Amino acid sequence: MFTKCNNARRFVAAFSLPAVAALSLAWVSTAQADDLKALIEGGKPVLDVRYRMEQVEQSGRAKDAAAQTVRVRAGYETGRVMGIGGAFDVEWIEHLGGQRFNDSINGKTNYPVVADPDDLAVNQLFLVADGVIPKSSFKLGRQRVIWDNARFIGNVGFRQNEQTYDAARLSTKALPDSQLEYLFINKAHRIFGRDSAAGRLGLKGHGLRARYSGFKPVTVTPFALFLDYDRAAQAANSSASYGVLVNAKQKLNDDVTAFFAGAYAYQEDHGNNAADYNLSYYNVEPGLGYGSWRLSAGVEQLDGNGAQSFRTPLATLHKFNGVTDQFLTTPTGGIRDLYGKAKTALPTIGGVGGIKLFGAYHEFSDDDGSTDYGREWNLGVAKSFTSDMGTVTDMGKVTFALQYADYDADTFGVDISKLWLTVSFKLKP
Repeated sequence: MFTKCNNARRFVAAFSLPAVAALSLAWVSTAQADDLKALIEGGKPVLDVRYRMEQVEQSGRAKDAAAQTVRVRAGYETGRVMGIGGAFDVEWIEHLGGQRFNDSINGKTNYPVVADPDDLAVNQLFLVADGVIPKSSFKLGRQRVIWDNARFIGNVGFRQNEQTYDAARLSTKALPDSQLEYLFINKAHRIFGRDSAAGRLGLKGHGLRARYSGFKPVTVTPFALFLDYDRAAQAANSSASYGVLVNAKQKLNDDVTAFFAGAYAYQEDHGNNAADYNLSYYNVEPGLGYGSWRLSAGVEQLDGNGAQSFRTPLATLHKFNGVTDQFLTTPTGGIRDLYGKAKTALPTIGGVGGIKLFGAYHEFSDDDGSTDYGREWNLGVAKSFTSDMGTVTDMGKVTFALQYADYDADTFGVDISKLWLTVSFKLKP
């Protein structure tokens, strides 16, 4: 049984060796044999497999969508030699059975969109230098970037094709209770894949972020983000944003914990954006935790002026303003989202525990509340457990998830309901 475990890891490692060699080419000629050995043997394989069934019923579409897709992400992260190493992973997305959905590029517009087109691409390929500059890290190449809650920069991890970036990042913890970061983005590799005109977008992006945790229990994160897209079709997304996030968590007694998340940002036109605007964003979400329960209520608002709107084109947009994805682009009238969220873990019954329930309700309107857009509710259940995959060792985590969401339109969008069944396996590092 140990042989099965070792063979699985050897397979992923062997698949990764050519990329590891390429990552090391710039400096391997001067490395000693034991350094190269440390790179390989000190590394870890990457394997992340996810199956999803997604069904969509949308008003105005002749047919309902029924999509089955599988995503395989495989690669390798090297060990470190003098703090230097690298990593890569490849993503393969493939639909199963008939293609009874609009994957955004197959032309099947009589079906609702399920934005998981078939694709095979390098997802990440980067060099990293940890500690070469004391208490600092530098990463160069195609990489995953997630800023804080992913409201301004994220990886859109819900979709099968992850959003990654050709980027350079320098971060340091040289100052007490602080983390400072500079980010440069040259290209965004989006969820639509290589065959889509919107799949790869060139830009000049500069980000500055500072996180300070010295005001216990409050963490403050000011940031500035400048985006200038290469294509004229994306000019409306070129912007300069300046903001701050505030997070706090405080235990009130043995049973109750209070928490708070807040944000404010100001945005204006930048680069090749021909518009002249300045708009605001804010989010306030207090909540309480009691035992396994976590309850919160909040308001999130992105302003609009009738012609332009506050936009966050690099965000994990599925995470915000409802999971039916009706507001991926902010309406020109802005959006105000009043919401409540709840999640808990069920008690162990019959030896089965760790089952999580989660749900949310949203009321959407324009930014001054005068026009009702619609409302959404969603509910889900998930269960994770470790798996030995037929061996005697812990190979990784298997997760089952079922979620349903329904959007009821008033003046924005159309009625739509979605159902997701997801099964995933992630190899233990």
